[in-house]
Amino acid sequence: MTKSISILGSTGSIGEQTLDVVASFPERYRVVALGAGRNAAKLAQQIEKFHPTLVSVADAETAAALRAVVRDPELRIAIGDAGLCEVAACGAQLVVSALVGAVGLEPTLAAIHAGADIALANKEVLV
Repeated sequence: MTKSISILGSTGSIGEQTLDVVASFPERYRVVALGAGRNAAKLAQQIEKFHPTLVSVADAETAAALRAVVRDPELRIAIGDAGLCEVAACGAQLVVSALVGAVGLEPTLAAIHAGADIALANKEVLV
């Protein structure tokens, strides 16, 4: 059975390592959502490889840059803190919380409220 996964902080080192693991076990994991910051180029590569239906970026400028290179009309691009919460609560069975600092608290709580299993890679959220 394939487990759906959402990654908060997908363009960071932990997010990239998580995606490497996912790529090694395509029969076990399916990426449904990715939360990133402003690295549109790296996120576009991740979208091309993993085909999520939802991504989140930091701001409208990054969303426009991403939309310019990703032509998938089915892809939803959410923005800002609300976008991260949307990625966290999108219905994925597992949410990897790898955002830097306290910015990860609200999305992780959204994932908990949505009933997802949490893989926590953020000490500030734990504290």
